[in-house]
Amino acid sequence: MKVHRIVFLTVLTFLLTACDVDLYRSLPEDEANQMMALLMQHHINAEKKQEEDGITLRVEQAQFINAVELLRLNGYPHRQFTTADKMFPANQLVVSPQEEQQKINFLKEQRIEGMLSQMEGVINAKVTIALPTYEEGSNASPSSVAVFIKYSPQVNMEAFRVKIKDLIEMSIPGLQYSKISILMQPAEFRMVPDVPARQTFWIMDVINAHKGKVVKWLMKYPYQLMLSLTGLLLGVGILIGYFCLRRRF
Repeated sequence: MKVHRIVFLTVLTFLLTACDVDLYRSLPEDEANQMMALLMQHHINAEKKQEEDGITLRVEQAQFINAVELLRLNGYPHRQFTTADKMFPANQLVVSPQEEQQKINFLKEQRIEGMLSQMEGVINAKVTIALPTYEEGSNASPSSVAVFIKYSPQVNMEAFRVKIKDLIEMSIPGLQYSKISILMQPAEFRMVPDVPARQTFWIMDVINAHKGKVVKWLMKYPYQLMLSLTGLLLGVGILIGYFCLRRRF
């Protein structure tokens, strides 16, 4: 009886998870919930699993490509930015003025990138701040900022160009408006039609939609399930033996 129960539970677990793959790992719970909600809104079945290093998000293998692309176009998973505490830890040794200035400059870039990433439609944002250069016998060249933004084509990002430049100008004291360069590029849609995939794995859709009923039914008729699986394996074995004999003769 125990052996039958173990085999039955093993088969049941395989049926429910065989076509699931990991989408992202080590996610914070709030972000995992947001990602899962977005996937469910677009009819992509997803489930989350709590692990030691955070949440693991899983989806059906047939929906993996669309899940990755949907999350990418919405800026998920969120990028982690460096904070001042990490750049200037309390136990850090004294650094040179040049190194300290470089770290401060990097923090400014990170802060602006973080603000831009919060905008609706921004997938990725990169900011580079060029510090003033000094040459003997000439005035120092002013600071300049270069910004690259990859955004979702569902959002008209060009409408925010002026506001983005204003934001950057106010974030860096002394920066001239004319020294701000912004390049914005729409991301490409790489999602595939999900009809063939869902037809291929239609049984998994049924199982996911009625997991509770499926589990109860299988628990009620374990021996019928075992007989069906035994018959299936026996049939496969007979077919393999038949083709092997045909090759010999």
